Amino acid sequence: MTMRTPLIALLSGALLAAACSESEPADSRTTPTPAPERVQSELTRELAPEVSDAELSTLVNGGHTFALELYQELDTDDANLMVSPFSIRIAFGLLQAGARGQTAEEIASVLHYGLEGDALHTAFNALDLALADRNFAGDDDHDPITLRVANAFWGQTGYAWKPSYLDTIALHYGAGVDTLDYATDPEGSRETINTWVEDRTEDRIQDLLPEGSIRPSTVAVLTNALYFKAPWAVPFETGLTADGTFTTASGAEVTTPFMNGADSFGYAAADGWEALEMNFHQDELSMLFVLPAAGTLDTFEAGLEPALFDTMIGALETSYGRVRIPKFEFEAGFMLSTALQALGMTTAFGSADLSGMIDNENLYIDEVYHKTFIAVDEAGAEAAAATAIVVGETSVPVENFTFTADRPFLFLIRDRVTNEWLFFGRVTDPTA
Repeated sequence: MTMRTPLIALLSGALLAAACSESEPADSRTTPTPAPERVQSELTRELAPEVSDAELSTLVNGGHTFALELYQELDTDDANLMVSPFSIRIAFGLLQAGARGQTAEEIASVLHYGLEGDALHTAFNALDLALADRNFAGDDDHDPITLRVANAFWGQTGYAWKPSYLDTIALHYGAGVDTLDYATDPEGSRETINTWVEDRTEDRIQDLLPEGSIRPSTVAVLTNALYFKAPWAVPFETGLTADGTFTTASGAEVTTPFMNGADSFGYAAADGWEALEMNFHQDELSMLFVLPAAGTLDTFEAGLEPALFDTMIGALETSYGRVRIPKFEFEAGFMLSTALQALGMTTAFGSADLSGMIDNENLYIDEVYHKTFIAVDEAGAEAAAATAIVVGETSVPVENFTFTADRPFLFLIRDRVTNEWLFFGRVTDPTA
C-alpha cells in the first residue's frame, strides 16, 4: 500500500521561528529556523512586458467567469463570503509555469486563463505591474492607497529546480527559490512562510498554513499575498453613523451601525437589482455594491454571470443620492479542492504532471487553502487575501527487507480465497 504525503504547497500568501526563552532548559529549546538562501535565475523581472489589449482583456475577463463559478460552488450556509480570484489565479499561474499535459489543460480551463505559455505569464506580469501603479503615497489631505502583490517560492534545500522554470518565475513573477529544510524542521518552515504572509498582509491573514500542512516530505511552497487599503473619494462622516435594522439571508432582523452619506455616485437600477459604485481616492479603484430585490438572493445568485455585471457597470450613471451602508468586517477561509474538482480540475488532484518544474512523476494536489479579510468603514476599505496550493507526493514504501532469488527456489500458485494450490514447483536453472 502506498501512502500520500504533502510535497509542494503553493500559496497566495506567509517569517520567523519563535525565539527561545533564556529560562528554558537547553534541551527543550527550539532551534531557530536558518535564514533562507536564495537560488534564482540570472534573469531579472521584465518591467515592460509586451502584452496586447486583447490578451490582457482575455486574462481579466476569464477571471470574472472563474470568480462567479467558484462563488456558486462554495458551500457557505448563507455565511459572509469573500474570495480573491486574482490571488487564486496568480498562485495557480506559478504552478502552471511548471505544469504539463492534462494537468496544465485542466488548470487553464478551470481558471479560465484563455492564454498559454509565455503569453499567460507575460499577461500576469503586465497585470501585476499595472496594479502596482495604483499605489499612492498620500498627502496632507488624503491617506495612502496601498495595493501590494507579493510572490515567493520556498524550496527544500538541496533540490535542483529546472533552470527553465526558474527563468519563467524570475522573468514574469519576480520570484526565486528561498530554501528551507522541511525535512528536519517542518514546523519552523511553516512558521517562516506564515509570517511572510502576515508581514505582507499587515497581519490580516494569519496561519494560512494550518498545523500539519507542512511535513518532512514537503519539497516546496510557492506563495502569493495580496493586500489592499484605500480611502473613499468621498468619505462618510462618522457623526452620521447610526444604528439601523438589517434583514439577514435567513430573514432575521439584526441591529448594526449604518454609515450615512449624500453625494454624487455611480448608480443604476433595473428589474431585480440596484447597483452603487463608490470610488476610492484618485478614482482608479472602486467598490461596487449590488442589491438584489428583497427575498430574491438565492435566485439572483443562481443567475449570476459576467454579462450581468457588464450590464450593471455599463448602466451606471453619476447622480446625486443618499446612501446607507452597514459597516462590516469579517474573515473567510476555505479549502477549495472540492469546488475546484467540481469545476473540472480532477486529474491534478490524483496525479499532477509538474514535469516542467521538477522531475517527479508522483505528484498530486492535496488541498488548496484560501483566506480573506475585509473591513469597510467611514474612511474607506481594507482587504487582504492569501492562497495555498498544497501539492503532495505518493511516497515510495520503505524497504524493510531484501529478497534475491539467485539460487534454486520453489514456487506456488494458489487461490488466496480458498488456499487451493493450483501450481507448485521449483526452479533450479532459469536458463534451462
